[in-house]
Amino acid sequence: MTRWTVAPDHRSLLEDGAQRFLLADTVWAAFTSPTDDEWLDHLELRRRQGFNALLISVLPIVHDRSDAGRTPFSVGPEGVDFDGGDLDYWTHAEWILATARERGFTPVLVLLWNNFVPGTWGGRLTPDHVLDETQTVEYVRRAVRTFDRFSPIFAISGDDDLNDDDAIARYSLAAGIVREEAPDALITWHDTPTARMPVDVANGALVDLHGLQSGHNEAWETLPRDLTRYYRALDVERPILNLEPCYEGLGRFAGRERHVRADVRRASWTGVVAGASAGLGYGAHGVWSWHRRDTAFTAEDVHGTPFPFSVAAGFEGALDASFVRRIVEQEGLFGLVEDPDLLAAEPSGAIAGRTGETIVVYAPQPFALTLRLPGRVTVTAYDLAARREDFARLTVLVDGVRIEQPEFLGDALYVIRPLR
Repeated sequence: MTRWTVAPDHRSLLEDGAQRFLLADTVWAAFTSPTDDEWLDHLELRRRQGFNALLISVLPIVHDRSDAGRTPFSVGPEGVDFDGGDLDYWTHAEWILATARERGFTPVLVLLWNNFVPGTWGGRLTPDHVLDETQTVEYVRRAVRTFDRFSPIFAISGDDDLNDDDAIARYSLAAGIVREEAPDALITWHDTPTARMPVDVANGALVDLHGLQSGHNEAWETLPRDLTRYYRALDVERPILNLEPCYEGLGRFAGRERHVRADVRRASWTGVVAGASAGLGYGAHGVWSWHRRDTAFTAEDVHGTPFPFSVAAGFEGALDASFVRRIVEQEGLFGLVEDPDLLAAEPSGAIAGRTGETIVVYAPQPFALTLRLPGRVTVTAYDLAARREDFARLTVLVDGVRIEQPEFLGDALYVIRPLR
């Protein structure tokens, strides 16, 4: 069973020695909630759509879930008891991963969602779930030994602010165990949108790729760029993925809005062009928590009622996310890095990046764009809402080129190369 590795350019990932774009469906509750038939049906759907990875939390996300489901532990007066949960939790989780691997999916496994770690906002919400150091070591060692045969990518943290020394020390302890038990496995961390991984950790030996969360609320459309800029500016260059752009269908702002597929496209492509071009996570509100009709959801006041998982799995944004992977691989857009000097100032939020001689521009709104480019170029345009190639009209300027306004009402991607 092959593993993903970091490419020599330190900006992209390899699978079987070839550059690939990691596209992960968010199914945090995969170990706890789906029936066997539901799981197999979902794998077939996402495989047909073009996904090749799955985001899963090894432990239940206790503050943010749709049903109790399976659990590997019980909670009593003394805290978490790993001998008091479902007896078949670990063997069933192995079955979940085995069936996923058979269908070509790489699991990205979060080991320690922040509820289980001291000094975190989640630990303060559920203090009876915080593991002590001995429990952490025993649990992480067991999880890595159990799941490493499925060649996962291990995500150390889950939704953490990374601003507490005790929490960072605990995550670092866990990452060290992964290095010891699975030296060939890639390591990432999963953070909140406000987190900035401390420089000594980001440049250290306990992370191989940066897994960002640009998130769902304020600045959801600009954080993919801003977070990528932070990590791209570090001394040690690593592949960057936006593991959690806004989820399709997720409620925000106390019930006033929900994210739609256009939002997800904008967050996804903004991150890719800015330099988070090694991969992408996609989430549908109802799939990630495996929500069932007329059941309770613990974070309804924050995110709104999820859609039933079978409904959310059919949201069209999943196909938009798959189109991101298709275009990156088809056009060879690996290793993109933002180049803001390429694009003349304009207010629509367009962003430009380059890899080698190839320039890529994402335009969230249909306006003309002016680029500072010497020489003649060829442009391939994509109508992203329709997921098809379109026509780009060019005007050559004295000091650049103008891509004229497209004749479709939506966002566009332009792939620009020198004319030979």
